[in-house]
Amino acid sequence: MEPLHISIMQLLEGIDFFSGFSHEEMALLLEAGEWSKAQNGQAIITEGDIDLYMYVLVQGQVDVVLNEKMLAHLGEGDTFGEFGLMGGRRTAHVVARSNCLLMGFNADRLNQLPLALQIKFLKKILFTLFARLQKINRRAWWDLPTQWR
Repeated sequence: MEPLHISIMQLLEGIDFFSGFSHEEMALLLEAGEWSKAQNGQAIITEGDIDLYMYVLVQGQVDVVLNEKMLAHLGEGDTFGEFGLMGGRRTAHVVARSNCLLMGFNADRLNQLPLALQIKFLKKILFTLFARLQKINRRAWWDLPTQWR
């Protein structure tokens, strides 16, 4: 492996989303993924658009915004845009709040990976979405009036 490739692999190994993938699987994901940068204030995802990408935020921070309301602040290691892999319309804007380094994954390229790796990747997304849903549910629970808890 080239030294640059090794340092990129080391960078990604520090991100929770990529934990549990072997070096061989990581190499395949690196080939399937697409690197991009976003400058502070730049739109990464625009509500209403349709594309087949999801992103892992390798460096930087982003805001998820809907109807001019901040839904979430995401940081290094977080993922976003997962529903894009299904081809649906984007439901919110995602805007860089600092300079960002992203690894994007396109559904068509992911579909070319070995089936076992596709399943492992999709399970990671599923666990990420479950964790996000649990966080929302906990927040909603504490927002309920005391007599309903």
